[in-house]
Amino acid sequence: MQNSITLLGHTLGFISVALFFYSYQRTQKSKIMLIQTAATALSCVQYLLIGATSGFALNVVCIIRNFAFYYREKNKKTDLITPAFFGAAMAVVSCFSWEGAHSLLITLGLVVNTICMGVFDARSFRKTILISSTLILAYNLFALSYSGMLSESISLISVIIGIIRYRSTPVKVIGTTETLAA
Repeated sequence: MQNSITLLGHTLGFISVALFFYSYQRTQKSKIMLIQTAATALSCVQYLLIGATSGFALNVVCIIRNFAFYYREKNKKTDLITPAFFGAAMAVVSCFSWEGAHSLLITLGLVVNTICMGVFDARSFRKTILISSTLILAYNLFALSYSGMLSESISLISVIIGIIRYRSTPVKVIGTTETLAA
């Protein structure tokens, strides 16, 4: 029975891989966040089914965070309070879902991701994924999450493709009608 549950968890994780890859190929930050929310929900269930408590608990916070950021982005609002709140929430949740020192890897990776998601444009956000995905990949190695390892590896490759692909896309300066070349 346990093997069936673990297999189902990994299967859901592999489906999330495809969604994460697709998300990095989008140009709009709001679309990246929506697609990543669906992928995160699948990852969340995957972590639960394979017994990776920190991954599960922190990804629940990520789902809520993604919805908050999506609506914040849609309303063209920016603030530092929202990313700081979710970063702090992740630190607290990490304390309650502690699996060992490797829990710090996913916590730090997701906190970095949260702060950067809340502050940067899509181009800069892609670059910060290089840091957060590396930390989360390391957590997945400890948690023996094979689909998580694959997901973060593909995310790293995908985000590099996205960085190269959109390097010459003009960047809109927040609060103005001005755009800058890369």
